[in-house]
Order: sequence, then structure tokens, then C-alpha cells
Amino acid sequence: MIDQWNFVMSPVAASQDGTGGYTRKWVPELSDLPKAVLHKPWEAPNAVLETAGMVLGDTYPHLVVVDLKAERQKSADNVLAMRRQNQHFNGDRGYDLITLPGGQETVVYTKKEYRIDGEGDIFKAQSQKKYVKSAGKGKSKRKGNTAV
Repeated sequence: MIDQWNFVMSPVAASQDGTGGYTRKWVPELSDLPKAVLHKPWEAPNAVLETAGMVLGDTYPHLVVVDLKAERQKSADNVLAMRRQNQHFNGDRGYDLITLPGGQETVVYTKKEYRIDGEGDIFKAQSQKKYVKSAGKGKSKRKGNTAV
């Protein structure tokens, strides 16, 4: 089983450091930049970089990931390739199978985009949930492909 919980913590959005205080403290190379470009110095005009004493590629690196969407797709493709090569860790509903200490096998949640069938094809989003009436109670019960 691999870590499929990759996510993007975008420094450009600055949602983790709204005031810029953390960045100014722990990345002193950026500390003299105005807040507008603090989390994205590669977008700063040359005059702003000069004033802050920064030289991209010298005192601070150039942007590493230029096309985030393409890199995300590469990552997803690699996860799917790994899952296809290790079908014995995929359950019949596309969820990861793991063996617990003591030998009991169980399933764990798997993101929909990584759920593959026995042929290695991604499960379609259709009919992931099937509901049937519960006998005499008027409530719905999940049947079939239940989330774990």
C-alpha cells in the first residue's frame, strides 16, 4: 500500500501563513519582500527583488514546479501504475486491502480516482451507492459497495 493522500500545500495561496510572519521568520531570504509577493517571489518585478536584495537563482531558487496540473497528473498516473502492478492489494471494489497484525485482512478507504477493477480500469463513478428500503422501517440502508 502506498500513500495516496498526496495534496498540495500551495505557498502562493499563503493560506497557511496569511500574515507572512512565519515566512519572514523562517525564510529570511524573503523577509524584505512586500506581502503581495512574499509567497511568490518569482512574480516580483526586478526592482522589488533588487530592493529586497534578492537574486532569483542565486540568493533564492527559481520556481521548482512550473506546471502544477501536469505534475499532479504524473503523480496520479504513477499511483495508478503501481496499483495495477500490485492487484493483490486491490479489493473487488477497488479499495486497498491490508493485512492487520494477526493476519486478518481488511479494506481501507481509497480515493475514487485510484479505485481500479481486476483489469486495471478505473471504476466509473456510477452506482457507488445503492440504496434499498429496510424491511418495514421506512429507512434506507446502504447495500453493496459501502464505504469503509
